[in-house]
Amino acid sequence: MTDRIERELELPSSPDEVWQTLTDPAWLTLWLADEVTLELIPGGEARFRIGDQVRSGWVEEISPPDPAVGVGRGSGRLAFWWAHDEEPASRVELVLIPIEASRTLLRVVETRPLEVLDLVGIPLPGLGGATYGPALVAA
Repeated sequence: MTDRIERELELPSSPDEVWQTLTDPAWLTLWLADEVTLELIPGGEARFRIGDQVRSGWVEEISPPDPAVGVGRGSGRLAFWWAHDEEPASRVELVLIPIEASRTLLRVVETRPLEVLDLVGIPLPGLGGATYGPALVAA
C-alpha cells in the first residue's frame, strides 16, 4: 500500500511565473525550505534544509512549461525524490495546468514508500548513481 497526498491550488499567475517559484532556489526558500539545492537535470541533486532537518534526494523529471500546450492540459512538470535520514524516500510531483493566460492550476502529489518500487525492480537515478530494485545477474 502506498501513502499518497494530493493537493490542487489555483494560482493567479501564468505557468511561467509558477514554474519560477517551483525551480528557483531563491523562490523556494520563501515557501518550502530555509536552504535549497536543486539541480534541474534528471538525476540532479535535490537538498532541502528546514530548520535542523535536511531532506535530500534527486530530480527524476524536469519539463518546463510549454506555451503551445492548450488550456486545461498539463504544461510543466517537476518530479523529485526526497527523504530525511533513514526514513523511506517519497516522490514529489508538481504539475502545472494552464487555466488561462494568467491563471494556473498546480497539482502537488507526494507518494511513498520507495520500497514499493523495490518490489517491482524499477531502477531510479540517485545521488552517486544509486539504483533501486533487484540486482540484475548476468547469465
